[in-house]
Amino acid sequence: MATTLRLATLNDSQFQLHEQELTQVCAQLTRLDALCKSLGVIPLSQFVDVTALEFREAAELLDGQAPARVEPDPLTGLPYGLEDMSWSPVTAGMTSIEALTGHLQRNRPRELPGADIPALSAELRYCEQVLAPLEPEGGQFHLAAD
Repeated sequence: MATTLRLATLNDSQFQLHEQELTQVCAQLTRLDALCKSLGVIPLSQFVDVTALEFREAAELLDGQAPARVEPDPLTGLPYGLEDMSWSPVTAGMTSIEALTGHLQRNRPRELPGADIPALSAELRYCEQVLAPLEPEGGQFHLAAD
């Protein structure tokens, strides 16, 4: 699976792949999913987009049979476009992220043994800060796996 996750946002055709890696979220994704389930919210793994991994795997399978240079998509700057990625409404993600953040502030969940809770909480708060302004505007997002 992914070695890193990063937040990607889309609002009024404005795409942004945010630089900060979500290393703790990535490392604890399965356990965070279990916690989401117990909290009654959508698991974070439902918001993961694996387009970059699939693109890289396809390039490796073609191994020299593909064109030498792929022209980047004009909106994303990546070798694939917006329509190739999976997107979720920011409102859905905020519900899960806010539930996790709140729970981690009040508890030491058994679903996360040995996790670096302060670092994990900081990454989730970062996601909240980036996504909150996009929520009323109907923005979309995903967690880009790479």
